[in-house]
Amino acid sequence: MVNKRIISSSQLFSMLLVCMIVITSTFGPEHVGYKDFWDCVISCGAAYLLNFIMILPIYFIYKSHPTSDIITVAEKSLGKFSIIIKLIYASYFILVCAHTLATFKSFIENVMNPPVSFMLLSMLLITLTCYAAAKGIEAIARAAVIMLFFIITSLIFLGISLRNNIDYTNFKPFFYEGIDSVINGILFFISRSSCIPILGLLLPYTKIKKIKTGIFVWNTIFYAIMTGAIIIVIGTLGDFAQTRIFPIYSTASIAKILSLENLDILYLGLWTSGIFIKLALFINLAAKCLKETFGGKNSKTCITLLGILLIFTTSLTSIVNITHGIFNINIILISTILTACLIPIIILISNKILKFKK
Repeated sequence: MVNKRIISSSQLFSMLLVCMIVITSTFGPEHVGYKDFWDCVISCGAAYLLNFIMILPIYFIYKSHPTSDIITVAEKSLGKFSIIIKLIYASYFILVCAHTLATFKSFIENVMNPPVSFMLLSMLLITLTCYAAAKGIEAIARAAVIMLFFIITSLIFLGISLRNNIDYTNFKPFFYEGIDSVINGILFFISRSSCIPILGLLLPYTKIKKIKTGIFVWNTIFYAIMTGAIIIVIGTLGDFAQTRIFPIYSTASIAKILSLENLDILYLGLWTSGIFIKLALFINLAAKCLKETFGGKNSKTCITLLGILLIFTTSLTSIVNITHGIFNINIILISTILTACLIPIIILISNKILKFKK
């Protein structure tokens, strides 16, 4: 049972937006099998609609138990078997953190090439995010609101600065190279919908009156941003986008406003800050699940142990590509569907059975 609502709806959806924008902004041709990147505009529209469908099970759980998170509802419905649910959610949040750090590593090595080692940077980042996670959801939520403001403002500036660079001849007819890129794009966006499981844990802690409106606005803003980003990337880079590992960053690097150039520095700063918020949020929720699983009054111990685990797993990412091994899109896709849809459906069914027996 939730004792109090500690964050506002704007703070909740700001966190979700920052988390989704920061990881999908690394979207590139590799994720669509090096097919036509332009077709991913269609992928955005399809994933936008599918996201609403994926949210429904968690939405129905919240409507029937507005003061209990999905873990608590699982305990009531599944009894001792709920420990499996807790461990699955904790494992999923840890996987998302590990993948985010692997993406951070790939970005650092391919774009920034800093003078210090990646392990030193990652240890510093993990330490700071664990500290933020220990401060609680309220602190993370407040930081996310500020960060989202800067992200949206920066995207507007980047869009304005690049409008004259767009060459409309770069836009090919859709499905020019088949539908593979559309399907791969849909799978990519769905696999990165890691914020949907978060709703099941945070909605009961949120001061929210119009949940449908909040979900609609959050989902619409995100996919509008991604659609706009793809249009600008293709319009600016054309076929050259197919050769870039991070085409959105490559596009930002040629932007300029008046005498201001090298606006990619702005992108780097905001992207790194977004990574910080995402890691802090997911570490906090993973610690919550582990604390509920093994008992204990203090989640800071769990956060510390998770930080050590992430430092260890980060050292292994030097031999794991961000699209292979445990980071294969199929593994992340299945994990996301499991935690966002299938487990909530199981909880809903078991809850209905219990009510029927009574």
